Amino acid sequence: MSEKVPVAVILASHGDFAKYALNSAEMIVGKQRNVGVLSVTLDLNLDQAKQEMEEIYDRLDHRGGTIILVDILGGTPSNVSGNFCLTKDNVLVISGLNLPMLLDLFNNRKRDLNELAISLQKSYKMGFQNITERFKEEDLTDGSETL
Repeated sequence: MSEKVPVAVILASHGDFAKYALNSAEMIVGKQRNVGVLSVTLDLNLDQAKQEMEEIYDRLDHRGGTIILVDILGGTPSNVSGNFCLTKDNVLVISGLNLPMLLDLFNNRKRDLNELAISLQKSYKMGFQNITERFKEEDLTDGSETL
């Protein structure tokens, strides 16, 4: 039985957000392979962004599928990615790129795209916490200073 090929990852954002999100994630989980970044900057027009997406995809090993995480729904990165996934097989595009999602993805890259979609939705939701309230609740219950 052959080992499952890890899913390819493309991060797409306005500006360098995706690049620095990748840097932050790698600081925590280590260097990642088979990852590409699309940074949509002011000097990149729509056709150039589409071309760059194709070039990034072509450089990756996408036998295990490809997941594209974009910063926000409705922006150029999501529009380029959404149209791109219509032309390729086994590509999943998800918005809301954040560090908890990225860490979840990098720790579970051998899962299939459907499982990853469910897991990433959970990690996205779990990433939003009112830390002030949690610390206050913790302080009231046992005087602890950590979660």
